[in-house]
Amino acid sequence: MSVLGRRVRPNQWNERTSGAAVYTTDVVLSGMLEARILRSPHPHADIRSIDTSRAEALSGVAAVITADDLPDRTYLHLGDPFRDRFALARGRVRFIGEEVAAVAARTRADADAALDLIDVAYKPRASAVTAQFARVGEAPTVHDDAIGNLAMQVVRSYGDPDTARSEAEVTVSGHYAYKPAAHVCLEPHSTVARWDAARQQLDLWVSTQAPYFVRKEVAHLLDLDMDQVRTHPVAVGGGFGAKAKAGCHEVIAAALAIRTKRPVRLVLDRDEEFAATAVRHAFGVQLATGARRDGTLTHRDGYVTVDNGAYNHAGPSVAIYATMLAAGPYRLGGCETAVSLVYTNKQPGASFRGYGNPQMTFATESQIDELAEKLAIDPIELRLLNTPRSGDVTLTGWRLGSARLDECLRRARDEIGWEAKRELAGGGRGVGVAAAVHVSGANAFEHSELSEAAVEVHDDGTARVCFAGADAGTGQAALLRQIAADELGLTFDDVSVTMMDSHDAPQDLGAWSSRGTMWSGHATADAARGAARALKETAAAKFGVGSAQVTLVGGEARSGADAVPIGDLVALAENESDGCLRVEGRYLTDVDKMDKEHGLGHFSPAYSFCVQAVEVEVDHATGQVKVVDAVTVHDSGAALNPAAAEGQAVGAMAMGLGAALGEELVYEQGRLINPSLLDYRAPRASDLPPIRAILLDGHDPAGPYGAKGIGEIGVVPTPAAVANAVAHATGVRVRELPLTPEKLLPLLNPHTSTARVSRGRPRPGALGWEMIWTDLMRSLYGRGLFKLLDRRARRRRSRRDPAAPVPEIEAIEQPATVAAAVEACATRPDGSDYLAGGTDLLVARQQRLTAPVRLIDTTSVSELRRLDETPSGDLRIGAAVTLEDLRRRMSAPDARPGDSMLSDLLEELATHQIRELATVGGNLLQEKRCAFYRNGFPCYKRSGWTSPCYAVLGDHRFHHAVLGGHRCQAVTPSDLATGLLALDAVAESVPSGSKPPRRREIDKLYAGPGEPDLAEAELLTQVSVPAAARARPAAFEKLRLYAGDFAVCSAAVSLALDEDGATIADARVSLGAVAPKPYRATRSEERLLGASLHDPEALREASWAWVYDTQPLPGNVWKVEATCGLLLRALKRLAGP
Repeated sequence: MSVLGRRVRPNQWNERTSGAAVYTTDVVLSGMLEARILRSPHPHADIRSIDTSRAEALSGVAAVITADDLPDRTYLHLGDPFRDRFALARGRVRFIGEEVAAVAARTRADADAALDLIDVAYKPRASAVTAQFARVGEAPTVHDDAIGNLAMQVVRSYGDPDTARSEAEVTVSGHYAYKPAAHVCLEPHSTVARWDAARQQLDLWVSTQAPYFVRKEVAHLLDLDMDQVRTHPVAVGGGFGAKAKAGCHEVIAAALAIRTKRPVRLVLDRDEEFAATAVRHAFGVQLATGARRDGTLTHRDGYVTVDNGAYNHAGPSVAIYATMLAAGPYRLGGCETAVSLVYTNKQPGASFRGYGNPQMTFATESQIDELAEKLAIDPIELRLLNTPRSGDVTLTGWRLGSARLDECLRRARDEIGWEAKRELAGGGRGVGVAAAVHVSGANAFEHSELSEAAVEVHDDGTARVCFAGADAGTGQAALLRQIAADELGLTFDDVSVTMMDSHDAPQDLGAWSSRGTMWSGHATADAARGAARALKETAAAKFGVGSAQVTLVGGEARSGADAVPIGDLVALAENESDGCLRVEGRYLTDVDKMDKEHGLGHFSPAYSFCVQAVEVEVDHATGQVKVVDAVTVHDSGAALNPAAAEGQAVGAMAMGLGAALGEELVYEQGRLINPSLLDYRAPRASDLPPIRAILLDGHDPAGPYGAKGIGEIGVVPTPAAVANAVAHATGVRVRELPLTPEKLLPLLNPHTSTARVSRGRPRPGALGWEMIWTDLMRSLYGRGLFKLLDRRARRRRSRRDPAAPVPEIEAIEQPATVAAAVEACATRPDGSDYLAGGTDLLVARQQRLTAPVRLIDTTSVSELRRLDETPSGDLRIGAAVTLEDLRRRMSAPDARPGDSMLSDLLEELATHQIRELATVGGNLLQEKRCAFYRNGFPCYKRSGWTSPCYAVLGDHRFHHAVLGGHRCQAVTPSDLATGLLALDAVAESVPSGSKPPRRREIDKLYAGPGEPDLAEAELLTQVSVPAAARARPAAFEKLRLYAGDFAVCSAAVSLALDEDGATIADARVSLGAVAPKPYRATRSEERLLGASLHDPEALREASWAWVYDTQPLPGNVWKVEATCGLLLRALKRLAGP
């Protein structure tokens, strides 16, 4: 039976799923040093001097290098005239995070300590941190030779745009924005380098998709011959384009290895992955599309602004591809597109799954739906009227050997239930569709038309594929085994594969532009056929027949009744060596080289098509979008391994949903404010809907065995499909990604939020004067106060010595009693802290918010793990009780109404893994989550009263206050505090010394946002919930951006009802994440008293009553309305059907 077409697991499946696979970080060599990189703290500055003497003198440091230690060369990347970046900054830095110097030391801690001792004198320059500002006349110049900060400007005209425009009877236009995004590979960029002086060879173990480009760049930058650089096999934990070329760290590890003559390991941490590596380009697309009234598309005009970042990586190539994408995937009469690639003082843009296609397709496919609405034609029917056919040549010169876009559209329509669900328009539920086309590889670089592979057949009857490319998780290695097994008549298990060893395999340029199957498949098939031919000829001579009469099957060569094991033939083969027959094969495509000047030509052997349809549910109360069903239909030729193809399709669509609903990199003054998996809103598995991947079985004449590419195209149409579904569900069109609630809610209710929030302010009084003062301060921020405070904060920080590395934890003590724990902490209060689950404390240590060296483990105190009831029914919750233990207790069969509310709250609070570790006390006392505070900005709470609050003018959409914000706009992040406050809970703590325990309501536990009002060594011991509160009906509602996230806002309600079961006798309303401390909405409580729970108007008025006290910032006004919506929903839940 053929191995091709069967479902097989990826290579090294068992090793990868058991943790036994060897990734770069697992490579251990004798005498290996650890490397770290010193990065620029400025978005734009001249380097006056670098003094490394103090770092070099530090014990354990083997070498420190700067640009002066490297040849005066730039990365090759796309070649001249686009080469503009040095391996280490030379004289000038252009983005925060740029590499300035590097250290190799005995340990990572030694290397970090040495970085803090490198003295760099900078002269800051003005910076251009957005593409819009970079293009204005007074903007500072990022590169002196780039007039107007243009890295490149491309104008393309395809077909006959003038005639096509004249034929248009209907035209729609709009501006579409796609934000920068991170690749979020599970494995960070990492390199191990070793210099063999005797052989003059540099050995590299690199997490990469393309060993060839790593070798090429490292050799060039270090003045070596390419043959002197050898890459070795390692497992690769994801790439998505981030590792499709050299990653701007490999050469640093190599240079340090050569300098020290010792192996060097360089692994980027997660902060560096987000803040220093290259990203998906941000696009702004001004687009117009025309059609005749019968639905025939006529033309498309586009002006595209691409944020290139500080340097050219893939930017010029992405810009060129964008002009072509504007003309697809439909038949058009003409298309005219101009693209401006703009330098900014931010991370450079790089290759990213889809290569500019998701950004362009978001615009083009959103606009197709807008055009359909204007024409009163069904969106799928409009697309079907204009689909290309097999054999067509597109406006850009692409020759479509196979094109089944029409079949994809019909299948997606059927799978999603289009006809029935289109009737749901405007009710908060809707369906949307989008289509895409993408290349199957691109002949865009030197030697990119070529791929080579080798196949070895051994005398034991097994075979090995030798391939120089890399499998970054796509299943390519398994595919090469399938191909060789089929051609040689072997089983899948009889064939192994070695990838990435540059000196064991002939040349291949790696996995990028969806070329893996096309190029490596052809090359491996050619090599395997060559080996099979040699074996057949050898067997034919032995059998005395012609080679055409010999077949290879079941590990044997057979002709009639004659059979011989393949392994026995190896020794007889003409080119046998040491029990091995090795044959090399190649694929040399005859497609055009990409015409970068005109953008015309057939530069890919084949083109894949994809249609995706989604069903969404839009919450009119909060603006949140939930995708409830999704289908991705692919015309990717023959599925050689359906399991791998479906995995790529589903994974790509999941990535597309992240782009649609949450993912974006957010900057303040050129500095990234969300460089962590906590703050960057990538989707979690539980956020995703069921995704059905449908592969249309087919055959492309150019593909190996009829296959086309599939790895990238699935990420391309998703955002447009979601946006189209949202427009169908709500009647509202959003043209900026991601589709987060703050964009959608004001459009859903355009007059509600602003009118109610601004309808009045309290008269002067305690609260009124504070609000007046806050308004004044905010006004002054915009009139120069912020710049003054920011300048002082940054200058003060630069005068101080760099923060020392976080000291190692010296001891973890495990006392048996509360008294012993308090005493242990009190004996050394400046260096001790309490440890519970560690989910916040250990992160805060990494972020240099705290640095205790002696931890007191509260989970060792049995009294603190107590969870029981008093005889009167009060619930006592020990501070060290885990959140999951509390959740289980609150969902027990005998749970009371208030308990059930807590159970719901805890289910929403965090993931199961976190709940198993985190404790009640730890959750209540956790630090504020403000991204500015957490990620090192010299803000008011981090650096003192003369420093600003960056949230006032920065990104404050989600996790900042809408009332009570004073000098700091952060909020207390504990959901548990919100719920406990509604249940009249009381917190108890034990101070040090002979002071008696303190008891107070939950909101009194805090002095400020995430700032517990506890003295030194004072220990929170328990929380008590009164029996009466537990008996009251209660409900909790929360808005979060991803599963397990902190609340954007939340509402907890607990009501006491009269005997009629409807009249509200008493009420507790607690709102979370809206104020510095958990907030009792007393105005809402007062409005509820005496009202009927079944009076909708009374509930609505109560849900808005607290708004009178709000003072939101411009970017979180929407959050007031969302909180009101949550509060109303909680009240309605208690009212019942």
